Amino acid sequence: MAKAEEVLQSNQNQIVSINDQYIAKRRKQRIIINSIILSFAIILGIAVILMSCLRIDLKPRFDDTPKYVNIVVDEENKELFISKNDKLYDEFFNIYNNSLCTTILTSLFTGNFYGYEIEYLDSGVNDPAKYYDSEGKLSSILLNRLGSNYVQFRFSENQTLYRSNGEKYTARYSKNYNNEEEVYYKDVCFTISSDENSTVVDFYFGVVDYISEPTLVKISIEANSYDLYKFACEN
Repeated sequence: MAKAEEVLQSNQNQIVSINDQYIAKRRKQRIIINSIILSFAIILGIAVILMSCLRIDLKPRFDDTPKYVNIVVDEENKELFISKNDKLYDEFFNIYNNSLCTTILTSLFTGNFYGYEIEYLDSGVNDPAKYYDSEGKLSSILLNRLGSNYVQFRFSENQTLYRSNGEKYTARYSKNYNNEEEVYYKDVCFTISSDENSTVVDFYFGVVDYISEPTLVKISIEANSYDLYKFACEN
């Protein structure tokens, strides 16, 4: 009888030992899994913080700064002309450079992170849309697209048109011309907004091509241009 009790006690001890080992193994697995989850959470948190702080430049690249800047705010019936010699010139470009930059996180949500597309525009009859009209003023097609508030840049030298990745943009200027050449321009207009939130900012370039008058090319980004609008209203 005593021997049977010893065997029973031994079996119970083995069961307890196995159960303790199982519990210890499960506890160890949970600790490892929780550690992995915590590590991923920390890495993700750091990545989000970095993407919220680090900024990228959204705006199209220019070879030089413009000779003059003209800001039109029709809502305030105001037009502000700034040349390179004016004291407001540097102040404007500080705001311009800051306004058209955004955080990496925001750019991922808006699609800006992947760059912009370059689009040739037409007048609706399969003819290239023009930057200027026959009198040398901004064309009606361009003005309709710009709306009430916009900025105009005028460069003293030809500027190269670049893709969002920094490569020079090339185009074929005629159906009968097989080679593609770099695209240049001297004139740029872009929209600004009275909305304090980010909006689509459309850049319009008057590119020089095989036709004598500059043709409209469009680039769109999403940015907050309100500070530029406010700058024009306050000066």
